[in-house]
Amino acid sequence: MNQQDIVIFGTGNMAQVAAVYIRAHSHLNIVGYTIDHEYRKEDTFDGLPLVSWNDLENLFPPDQVKLLGPLTYQRMNTIRRDRYLEGKSRGYSFASFIHPDCHIYTDKIGDNCLILERNIIQPFSSIGNNVIIWSGNHIGHHAQVGDHVFIASQVGIGGSAVIGNECHLAGQVGVAHGLTLGPRCAVLNGLTLSRSLPEGSVISADLPSIRPFDSSRLYKIL
Repeated sequence: MNQQDIVIFGTGNMAQVAAVYIRAHSHLNIVGYTIDHEYRKEDTFDGLPLVSWNDLENLFPPDQVKLLGPLTYQRMNTIRRDRYLEGKSRGYSFASFIHPDCHIYTDKIGDNCLILERNIIQPFSSIGNNVIIWSGNHIGHHAQVGDHVFIASQVGIGGSAVIGNECHLAGQVGVAHGLTLGPRCAVLNGLTLSRSLPEGSVISADLPSIRPFDSSRLYKIL
C-alpha cells in the first residue's frame, strides 16, 4: 500500500501517543507537525519540521499532504472543530487512523477520526467527522456519534443512542439504549446515564443531576 504523507496538528501528549500508533500500525507517513503560532517555540518536534498553522501552506501545501488533528479535546472539542473547519476551507483533506485491533462493522465513519485499539463499533452505527475514540469502547448497533466528539476509554454506548456534536464522554461512562445526548454535553466520572440530556448539559457520577450551568463553563478544564 502506498504511503500517505500527513501533518499532525499538535505537540501535546495525545499527539505523541498517536504518532507511536501511526508508525506502528498504518500506511500514514508523518512528515511534520503544526501548531498555532503563539505556541510554537521550536523549529522541530519529534525530529520533524514544526510549522506555524498560519504558514502551513509554505512547506506543506494541500496537494501534497493530508492533516490529522488537532489531537485535543480542549475547550469542549471546539479547538479541534474550528481548526478542522478552517483546514477544510484552506483546501486540506484530512486522514484518519483506525487501529487494526478493532472490530468495526460499519463503513459510516467520517474523516479526521482517531480510533485506537480494542474498540467495538457494531453494525448500522455511524461515526461523524473529527472524532477521537480512545481505547477499549463499545458503540452499539444503530448508534449515532456526531461530529467533533471525544470518547475516552471503557465507555459503553447502547444501541440506537445518539451522541450530539461536540460531546465529551469521560472514562467508564455508560449511555443506555436509545438515549439522546444533545450537542456539547459533558458526561464525567464514570456515570451511567439512564435518561437523555439537553444541549450543553454537564453531569457526573458524584453529582448525578444536571449541573446548573452550560458546558462552556468547562473550557478551562476540558
